[in-house]
Amino acid sequence: MASAPVPMSHPATVVKNPDGTYSVRIQHTAEGSITTVDFTNPYFAEVLANGYAALLNGTAKVDSVVADAVSDAKEAYPDAKADVERLLAKAQADASSLISAAKLEAEELKVEAKAAYNELKAEGEKVVADAKAEAKKIIDAGMAAAKAAADKMREELSKKPAPTPAPTPAAAPTKTVVEDE
Repeated sequence: MASAPVPMSHPATVVKNPDGTYSVRIQHTAEGSITTVDFTNPYFAEVLANGYAALLNGTAKVDSVVADAVSDAKEAYPDAKADVERLLAKAQADASSLISAAKLEAEELKVEAKAAYNELKAEGEKVVADAKAEAKKIIDAGMAAAKAAADKMREELSKKPAPTPAPTPAAAPTKTVVEDE
């Protein structure tokens, strides 16, 4: 069970009494409110009094340091909080700026990609149209050459006399076969 700290305006002191016992003098206020704790055991009084005084003084020193630290922290807290809030706001603004820039860049890339797609599509369509036109020229030239060759063959054939059919060989007299009986 923890006890409340003993209020002290001055450090606790050990006093040796005339009867050989020891006491610890604790001054609580500057006006002089004092408490005395007696240690009457003749064998351990000095050790106990010194230990108790050291405990009170050490506790008071720790309490003082903690109180100062808490006080300093309380004073620094608003500044630290303001710094953190300012840094957080700046980080959020930076993040928002980065997100906006990324969105803008993505839109620009999308527009560029669409333009490149349309350009490549148009170029592809032109290549296909050119290939079709070239194929048509080749086919038309081939057809014209084939027609010209056919016309030339017809003309050459029309100039030649019609072939006369080869005479059919006359039939050889047939021998009558007589059979003996």
